Amino acid sequence: MSFRTPSINSVSLAGNIVRDAVINHVGENNIPVTTITIAHNQRYKDKADKWKETVSFVDVEVWGALADRGDYYKKGVPVIVEGSIKESQWKDKEDKTHSKVIVRADRIHILSYPEKKSEEK
Repeated sequence: MSFRTPSINSVSLAGNIVRDAVINHVGENNIPVTTITIAHNQRYKDKADKWKETVSFVDVEVWGALADRGDYYKKGVPVIVEGSIKESQWKDKEDKTHSKVIVRADRIHILSYPEKKSEEK
């Protein structure tokens, strides 16, 4: 009997945005796309029973109407990202292939909206 392993590609991460997002537009239809990076902290106890913390930086690709909310994607803003894992590949100037895993966002929950700067008169 042969079993097929189910294919599940779902991820949820919570963290803080590490730099302001920049919105770009791609393709003939000028589709908005932006990449944000979040810092995901994880706490654990080491062998000496002392608390340690590690930080992972995760790139998140945001498309369409969700990317248009870039004014809210500011450095320090806490978010929960729901999406899927995607591999991004590119070639450098020496024709060497590089790749990294990113999260393609389906939803971004902003946990605390950034303060709007008051306009100076």
